[in-house]
Amino acid sequence: MKIIDDFLPEAMCRAISADVSFFPESMGDGERIATEINSYHTEQSSCFAPYMFWKGWHYSEPKTIKQRVIKKIWENNLPFPISELCGFEYWTRTFHAGQYIAPHVDEDTFLYQDAKIFAGPKCGAIYYGPDTTAQNGGFLEIYPEPLTDFTEMALEAENISKKLVSVDKRERVACLPNRLVMLDAGHVIHGTTPSVTGTRNVMVINVWHKSVEPKALSLGAFFYE
Repeated sequence: MKIIDDFLPEAMCRAISADVSFFPESMGDGERIATEINSYHTEQSSCFAPYMFWKGWHYSEPKTIKQRVIKKIWENNLPFPISELCGFEYWTRTFHAGQYIAPHVDEDTFLYQDAKIFAGPKCGAIYYGPDTTAQNGGFLEIYPEPLTDFTEMALEAENISKKLVSVDKRERVACLPNRLVMLDAGHVIHGTTPSVTGTRNVMVINVWHKSVEPKALSLGAFFYE
């Protein structure tokens, strides 16, 4: 895991703050968000905040501020040659006070939905937007035992619960504005705690290697800017 504070330059932070479409206004009123697979991926969802995809700057120049953020994060941090890159899957979320996401991994949601087979991206990043104001909570919690690609039924509740450990055995990362956290989000289980006050604006970017391509590509299920 790698943490970088004050990650984006001031000009990019101002551009994100000025773009009202960068983060969704709300994920709904429930305390737990993303209770079902692909919860926000259709336009009929209570909050339409879908999984996006971009092949990368070697394929096309960034067209949007989100793609510029992706390039800024990964142009010097890819763990393999860019020629091996399949692309970047990304999405944004807004957590209000009291909201959290349960322990999970950032898997190939369409593969698991179809066949109950787990596969994850090569690596990932979580970026907290410049207007994040969460206080007293809102921790990112990371569990020690990773999942293995192409395991059947890996994400069923009874199997995930076996890998959950007490708070003192988890890594905990505080939520701060303009903070970047890089981790193996596709294989390590992670979740968040609710904050007492304020809002967490989160952008998630996962890196897919050509050796394990997400099923959404062949299905034409991703959205594109």
